[in-house]
Amino acid sequence: MTAKEKLIRDVLALDEAKATRARIVVMDEREPEPETVPLPEGWDRMANGEPMPDLTTAIRRSREGH
Repeated sequence: MTAKEKLIRDVLALDEAKATRARIVVMDEREPEPETVPLPEGWDRMANGEPMPDLTTAIRRSREGH
């Protein structure tokens, strides 16, 4: 069953009350998600106040064999 067929089936299954309250939002294009998510406040420093090392880069370089 395609996504379109499932949507039609779900809409047709609505009773009258639910159908009058239903809203279908169709987006032309999906908004791109950021590649990275910002850290929560305070996570940019270690407990002793030093900057947090870039662990992502360290792991990536380690996997590449550098």
